[in-house]
Amino acid sequence: TSGTSKASGTVKVVAAEKCFTVGDILFTDGTRIKAEKLQYEIPDSQISKAFAVITSVSYGGGTGKAVGLQRSSRMLQWAPSGTIGYSTNFTGIQAYYINSTTFTGDIDGSDNWEYICSIDPEGTKDPATNYPAFNFALTYGTQAGLTETDYETGWYVPSVAELYDVYTNKEVVQTSLNAVGGFTLGTSYYWSSCQYASGDSFASRVDFGNGYVYSGNKYYGSNVLVLQAFNAEQFNN
Repeated sequence: TSGTSKASGTVKVVAAEKCFTVGDILFTDGTRIKAEKLQYEIPDSQISKAFAVITSVSYGGGTGKAVGLQRSSRMLQWAPSGTIGYSTNFTGIQAYYINSTTFTGDIDGSDNWEYICSIDPEGTKDPATNYPAFNFALTYGTQAGLTETDYETGWYVPSVAELYDVYTNKEVVQTSLNAVGGFTLGTSYYWSSCQYASGDSFASRVDFGNGYVYSGNKYYGSNVLVLQAFNAEQFNN
């Protein structure tokens, strides 16, 4: 069978052998190793080119979201107390938890920083001070050694729905992260980029110990991981 992916406003067929599966490892040379091939040893020279692991797939596997191999080295604030970001209810990026598999509202975090910039243009000029969790995503490519590759930019803090997908597929994703020296997801809290609807100073986060979705005061410290969306046809097996 084949999958489908959206490109340039159209839907096109993607050959089944090209489709992503959760746990696929992506490399900066444009290749990938399928999750089911991990029983074979990966050469060190190839491990050094690894940069992401697929955490969820859509459109029949033609596109997928991938997590970077590094998380924040320390817990970061969403927005410190006293900042505009802390006291603002960003209504355009509110998300609502319905049950363990369903979220409504903002489910795609890829443009959430752009939205925050439109509401707080002055504060977002200094994200390191005013939006530390988002600054990690903005600077991730440099920190992860992806400068001068095709994957330096485009990383973002996931929506709570996207973050929950990482938790749901935690076991498979962790196996692939381990294979290439990636970080340990563990049982930490991770920030989403979504505003918690019922409180200006709260954002949504996921507990990777039990999968619960909580509100967290924006000045709390939580870990941050980053995602990026890719098309399966960008990578060769």
